[in-house]
Amino acid sequence: MDRDNFRTEMNNLTQHHRKACKAYDDICNGLSQIAGGGGTDGPFLPVSIFKSLELKSVPDEAVKHQLTSSGTTGQQVSRIFLDAETSAAQQRALCDIVGEYIGEKRIPMLIIDSPDVLRDRTKYSARGAGILGFSMMASRRFYALDNEMNLDMESIRAFAETAAGGPCFAFGFTYMIWQYFCGSITEIMSDTENITLQNCYLIHGGGWKKLQSQAVSNEEFKARLKEVWGIEKVSDYYGMAEQTGSIFMECECGHLHVSNYSDIYALNPDDFTPCRTGEWGLLALESTLPKSYPGHKLMTEDWGRILGEDDCPCGRPGKYFEIKGRISKAEIRGCSDTFAADHSAKSAEDTYVRQALITDIETKPRNAFDETAISFLEDLSKLFTKEPEYRSVPEIYALGFWCRRAHIEKLHSRQQETKKGRGLVLHIAPSNMPTMFAYSWICALLAGCSSIVRISTKENAVTDMILEGINKVMAEPGYEEIREQNRFVRFEHSDETLSEISGRTAGRIIWGGDETVAHISSIPAKSGCVDITFPDKYSIAVLDGDRINGLTEDELKVQAHLFYNDTYGADQNACSSPKIVFWTGERAGRDRWWGALAKEAEYYNLEPWMATEKYRNLCVNFARHEGLGPVEAWGNRLYVCPCEKPELFEAKMGLFYECHIENIEEIFPFLGEKIQTIVSNTDGLYDRIREAGCAGVDRVVSIGEALDFDSVWDRKDIIDMLTE
Repeated sequence: MDRDNFRTEMNNLTQHHRKACKAYDDICNGLSQIAGGGGTDGPFLPVSIFKSLELKSVPDEAVKHQLTSSGTTGQQVSRIFLDAETSAAQQRALCDIVGEYIGEKRIPMLIIDSPDVLRDRTKYSARGAGILGFSMMASRRFYALDNEMNLDMESIRAFAETAAGGPCFAFGFTYMIWQYFCGSITEIMSDTENITLQNCYLIHGGGWKKLQSQAVSNEEFKARLKEVWGIEKVSDYYGMAEQTGSIFMECECGHLHVSNYSDIYALNPDDFTPCRTGEWGLLALESTLPKSYPGHKLMTEDWGRILGEDDCPCGRPGKYFEIKGRISKAEIRGCSDTFAADHSAKSAEDTYVRQALITDIETKPRNAFDETAISFLEDLSKLFTKEPEYRSVPEIYALGFWCRRAHIEKLHSRQQETKKGRGLVLHIAPSNMPTMFAYSWICALLAGCSSIVRISTKENAVTDMILEGINKVMAEPGYEEIREQNRFVRFEHSDETLSEISGRTAGRIIWGGDETVAHISSIPAKSGCVDITFPDKYSIAVLDGDRINGLTEDELKVQAHLFYNDTYGADQNACSSPKIVFWTGERAGRDRWWGALAKEAEYYNLEPWMATEKYRNLCVNFARHEGLGPVEAWGNRLYVCPCEKPELFEAKMGLFYECHIENIEEIFPFLGEKIQTIVSNTDGLYDRIREAGCAGVDRVVSIGEALDFDSVWDRKDIIDMLTE
């Protein structure tokens, strides 16, 4: 269809889904002020939202198929609900698009997969859906792999004989073709000598991330297929389970093309506005096919660019584009990656941890706050606060400032008597706070304990620099005992490993989500082991708008910068970083505050994956909660969303919810045991909260102090609990 008709169809689809799917309508209302979110066109939904929500625009009884996307082990999958009309439309579109490349006549098909993938026709994966869709163009189907994923040479030979040198085609997912159709080919080369697939048109898609990690290029992939099987005509395609049918085929020039059923944009991750031709951005897809679910406008996690329109050398009209790959740190998705992950993941972590840590660590208790520990921390403080490479990183400088002798001696003054450490302590530190492992470990060090500190396997430059600094100081003369008594190691959560270590521990410090804390706490430990647990907590801000409005511009800038440090400094992941702001006073102060914070946020390093993740969080909350929005946005670095009723909303990386109150007492019912920190410019708030008997709130701090760590955390004296 022409572009005018395409736009009309997209607008009609948006209105249809808004009427038929309340969650989608709530999302549209909430996003009306974000770029691309308003008007009759509707917003681009983040493609990952289908992993969190069941979105459908038809009654349950009209759903004929449930399609699930593939993900690596442990990931949630998208759930796509298809009625008969949508399913039929997707199949017709697929045949129409692919028919331009292989012809409209049905021809023999080789499926580079196993028959086992099509077990349940009502609930099938993206792999199964792809096979079924392409099978519509087959006169007869053959499987290249058996149920053990070995080459079925008899079936491949039968396919070649059936085609008899005439037109035929093969279909499979990229990584599986490389792994199972070409990977072990040296073992069966002699069996392929009498098989010719020269006239076969091979179509593949999905799984390029796996191949790119193995340094396999598109050119090498095609060359290998020609070398092994004689296949010369090969086309990649771009598509996803969330928009089945309206795929983008690769032409003879190596470009991906839109079809009559689709359109594509590259969006600037700073504000989701369309990029110019040739500029890289987040790919956003449109399709006229989804009628049973609101998947007609999707924002992907893929990085690509539009190369041109109506001028590809292949002669095909419309936009054509290229993809660089998945944005960094986005979830690894893909139809073929799941199988590989399930069958190839091996780890020797348990053996390593037992041999390298448990058997040789010295666990003899020391006196709490002994001079060796204090001197060590003093030297660590000097390294982190004076050496340029460390002091230039705010989190590391703050850690170094915390370790200075004057502060450690202040902590020491809290102790009423000299005690000894309990023994070996296991630390399970949070992965989203790169410095917390260090604070946790230092508390155990000051208590006179030895430690095994589990470091997240997620790469983090700040964590690596802290470890490097600790190792430097440990290597200095006089700190041999500290070096022998402490180990830092990266390993995945493993019950066997944790059980082995816990059997020797006198204490465990466990930071994490409620489920993680509960699970690790349930693992048996040494008799008398003290568990110090820090499960999920939530923090808020209570701000007097009138007081803010009375600030000069310079004073406002300082306060906004301090609040920026409280929140953006930890990507708003810290349990003590505010996520909801309660306002008292007139609106003028509120308006000045967000404007000032938006200026500070201009310096925030918002990576593309962070923009999509924050956007997804916002969309999910609109669908799950009543009385939200519309959100006010300053690009993608600051979102502010009004809420009628405060809840424990998920928020990170510059997403804030706000609620206006007439008096402070209105927040008291909200202050349950999950509320940890309140950042406030209101005097006497902590005393009023305690007098009201609120179950939660461990501390009330001034703006700029939210991330200040104390050895008494969540009303637990960590050092005292690790001594006896």
